[in-house]
Amino acid sequence: MRNPDHKAAGGIDNYDMAILAALSDNAELTTIELSKLVHLSRTAVSRRITGLKDRGVLAAPRYDVHYDKLGFAIRAYVSVSAPDTDSFEVLERLLEKPEVLDVSVVLGEELLLVEVVAVDTAHLHQFLTWINDIGHTETKVILKKHRSPIDFRTRMRMVEDELANPDPRLVSAAE
Repeated sequence: MRNPDHKAAGGIDNYDMAILAALSDNAELTTIELSKLVHLSRTAVSRRITGLKDRGVLAAPRYDVHYDKLGFAIRAYVSVSAPDTDSFEVLERLLEKPEVLDVSVVLGEELLLVEVVAVDTAHLHQFLTWINDIGHTETKVILKKHRSPIDFRTRMRMVEDELANPDPRLVSAAE
């Protein structure tokens, strides 16, 4: 383990990284469980969690919802391009639809990337017909989602290493 006082991106040290890694794996860990995992007192863990929340690094835990168990057999990403339309107007209209789980503003040919659920193909078709009135769409149905096996702490170290030692091929291509 690196020096515990080593500060990573955003002023986060190795103890904070360990807390974030543990919580990213299991958001329901108690401060007692976290203190055993990161080798700090329960009070220190609690203070650090409060600090991470205050800085906006850590938000309330989210639960994974299994939409298929709620009757939504289809999950899809729909990219929307509507060049003649105000993106905030489109965003607001999309967020009013119960099928919409998430809307991301993206760079590229698309304007927005929308994650949706549908009961069946007829339901998805109905949603796509509605959204086609807004602009051009491209749909990708999700067959199965996988999470990366890389834990949070490893991912952050990889980012730090990449920033400290960038691939020379990428640096010369960007120049």
